[in-house]
Amino acid sequence: MISGITPTAGSTFTTPAAGKNTLGKDDFLRLLIAQLEAQDPLEPMDAQDFSAQLAQFSTLEQITNANDHLKDIKTFEQALSNSSALGLIGKQVDAPGDVIEFKAGEPATLRYLLGAEAGTVTIDIFDVSGRQINTLTLGAQSAGGQQAAWAGTDSSGNPVAEGQYTFHVSAEDASGNPVNALTLSQGLVTDVLFENGRAFAKVNGVIVPVNEIIRVAL
Repeated sequence: MISGITPTAGSTFTTPAAGKNTLGKDDFLRLLIAQLEAQDPLEPMDAQDFSAQLAQFSTLEQITNANDHLKDIKTFEQALSNSSALGLIGKQVDAPGDVIEFKAGEPATLRYLLGAEAGTVTIDIFDVSGRQINTLTLGAQSAGGQQAAWAGTDSSGNPVAEGQYTFHVSAEDASGNPVNALTLSQGLVTDVLFENGRAFAKVNGVIVPVNEIIRVAL
């Protein structure tokens, strides 16, 4: 009960729903009206106190409206982002992944990111069964985006069949300390999916969050 209110006959008060720990602007307004109805006519509420409560109600209403506007803006931005994601269909992209789509007669480009300058870089290539078929050893490379060409041959120089392969990159600096390496999968976006407000692209049969795509090309 609000201090200073004397209940009168016939006065009713609405009890907030169970489990509701905060008051909204409608609850605040109902309490203010109840306070006015229940006040002692011989000792009405002080005008200053009434003005202060009206100011509190106005502030609460503005905060509530601001929150509603922020929700609308977030919804609009999400819809705009999802709409932009559709434009990725049919584009070549780079995203975190280790899949190579090899075609005969076309050397495959292996892309990756190095977290620091490396003295040596080793790339292991595997077939769909997980069997290592080749290893590429490269010299010093700088930090950032890098790439290497694989001619589509095994460790004996024999051509391999078309299809999907995977690769792993390991690197060391000049002192032999490991350097972080992130492999990137390059491929065509064939589909865009939406789930729980997030957009995903299908690249080489793998589902990748759109916000993890780092490069887009025609």
